[in-house]
Amino acid sequence: MLESLTESELANVKNIVVPASHISDKDIVTRIKQGDVDAYGSIMRRYNQRIYRIARSFVTDDAAAMNIVQEAHIKAYTKIDSFRGTTSFFAWLASITRNEALMYLRKNKREVSMEEDNIDFIQQSNDEFLNNDKLPDALIENKQLKSLINKNIDKLPENFRTVFVLRAVEQLSVKETAEILDIKEETVKTHFFRAKRLLRDQIQSYLNNVGMNVYEFGGDHCDIIVHKVMRQIKSST
Repeated sequence: MLESLTESELANVKNIVVPASHISDKDIVTRIKQGDVDAYGSIMRRYNQRIYRIARSFVTDDAAAMNIVQEAHIKAYTKIDSFRGTTSFFAWLASITRNEALMYLRKNKREVSMEEDNIDFIQQSNDEFLNNDKLPDALIENKQLKSLINKNIDKLPENFRTVFVLRAVEQLSVKETAEILDIKEETVKTHFFRAKRLLRDQIQSYLNNVGMNVYEFGGDHCDIIVHKVMRQIKSST
């Protein structure tokens, strides 16, 4: 069940907004290093959706993904002085998120790789949806489609799923994906190709059309993460 915030907590967290596009990550990080704790809240707003998608690509549980995002932000804040700007802040934060996700999987029972029945599920569910003659024209807003996409991606093996989310959803390059996941570029290419084959060309075309709106994260979820992280880092300063 999603945690709810008090009116006072909600009012405070709503004051933390996505920074204007002309404000660079470098400027925000400089403010954080100078002791502006609230500045970290703004960079959370900028990247929460993308970081959540990465966490969610490792685990198929929304609550676990939110916990991973929270721990990744706390770790990033405590290690902010080690960020030298040799990579983008997003890539640095994404790598921390990957490590937190792997730690979670080690502590808990590692998620099972795809078996034949999972592949059959993907193929069957795709066929049922694609053969539906009542498909609406506005696929972008189709909740049934989004649900199908999420279920299909969840059924991918973890190593395929993480690559697919970074390449197809976040539109990262092969090199960026390899650096974040700490794998070879050739492995990225192979896993991405196999993931797309499992999702099938028809579903992939729909994914392109809907703008990759998968593993959505915002509104109350984002507010709660920002509140929890800011509360913890402020209590430790």
